[in-house]
Amino acid sequence: MIPLSRTLVVLNLMFFGAGLALFVQGQRASDSHRELGTRLERMEGRLDQLLAQRQVPAVALSGAPTPAPALPTDLDARIEQAVTRALQAQAPHASPREDPAPQESPPPDTRNAEAWARGNEVVERALSARRWGDAQARELSASVPLLTQQQQMDLLRRLSVAINEGQLKVETLGPPF
Repeated sequence: MIPLSRTLVVLNLMFFGAGLALFVQGQRASDSHRELGTRLERMEGRLDQLLAQRQVPAVALSGAPTPAPALPTDLDARIEQAVTRALQAQAPHASPREDPAPQESPPPDTRNAEAWARGNEVVERALSARRWGDAQARELSASVPLLTQQQQMDLLRRLSVAINEGQLKVETLGPPF
């Protein structure tokens, strides 16, 4: 069974990903967006109910505790499918935009190479220490503006996977990255 804290991290990352996708797409608020937000809020409310049921042991009338209802084993997949369907449903309603012509990424300059090396070093040190704290978050955020979008995604993917697999203990007071 998946530990509860790991499930919460996965859920948070999925909702963060859905929100990030909507933000990146730059969609404007409309009736369909509000409907999507309402549906997502209902799903979140249902998830909160399931998690609350799992955390608070129910007591039967006889006084003997009854086991908490188990979360479905495919809960992560179901959430991912629901979010994907909701985002796909939004796609036809989005106003068509002209995508800029694909530009070739400029060759990495010295500052980019140094920032990439620093970012990787921060992640490697954190993985070896099995700890991600405020200092690591500050170091990484200082390097991120000089990285390409693909490099940023690679570093954040490594961190997310390590956190989800329990390889890193997050000890930040603010955002982890």
